[in-house]
Amino acid sequence: MNPKRHSRLAWTVAITLAISTLFVTARVEGARSFMSITVANNSDRPIYHLYLSPADRDAWGPDLMAPNTSINKGQSFTITDAACSANEIKVIAEDQQGCFSYGVVSCAQATTSWTIANDTPADCGN
Repeated sequence: MNPKRHSRLAWTVAITLAISTLFVTARVEGARSFMSITVANNSDRPIYHLYLSPADRDAWGPDLMAPNTSINKGQSFTITDAACSANEIKVIAEDQQGCFSYGVVSCAQATTSWTIANDTPADCGN
């Protein structure tokens, strides 16, 4: 094979791969949306920690609340820029007793909410 032709072919392949990679990356990034989730506490138990996870797994992210803060009865907390790459996302709230409540919200809108009530089930490890 002619060395110049081989070099041109190599450059063509490299440029094609680079452009393809950019399109694939753009599609993946485009599939992820960012949303705001307002968690309203209408229960008698203060919430001290909030986490997010894919709806179909227990892969919790970091605590989204600042240390020594809580969401008391009648208060709310807004999670901003929550990354949502599926149809739904799971919100996990932890109360002062270490009990967890779970809510799954839709990712179809830029803003959504989840309300914790006294009858929202709490997983206390029992």
